[in-house]
Amino acid sequence: MTQRTEARFKVFNRSNDTVFSTFNYNNIDFNVGGTYDTSTYEYTIDNAGTYLIGHSFVKKPTFNNNKYYGGSNFQLTRGDTTYTIYRTKLVEQGQDTTISNLFMYKFEVDDKLKIVTNGGQPRMNRFGYGGNDILNSWWGIKLNY
Repeated sequence: MTQRTEARFKVFNRSNDTVFSTFNYNNIDFNVGGTYDTSTYEYTIDNAGTYLIGHSFVKKPTFNNNKYYGGSNFQLTRGDTTYTIYRTKLVEQGQDTTISNLFMYKFEVDDKLKIVTNGGQPRMNRFGYGGNDILNSWWGIKLNY
């Protein structure tokens, strides 16, 4: 019988900072079977397979009728090449709109995954807050093991 190999992670940030480059999830809720680096904000795949990936963040509110948009690119680095494998963007007048992403992707060992903006001014959360509540996060779970 083959030993089951679990892989799952969830990271978050409690600030309401605007993101100008990489989404800096600097807190680890759990990290099993992979490596999340809180200094580079990258997740390294240690167990090849198909993963379900989720991510949520907030679009910056409209100011002086400017339609600030919020968007993210999931970047995969495999070997020496970096690809965008999934992206999202929301442009509308809405205040503090939460954007949620969910997708599946087949990863290989040593793939590196991080989330960067694709322009606009997304934010980590609507408010800075404390306690045990987590509003927005990035998570993944290996589906086939």
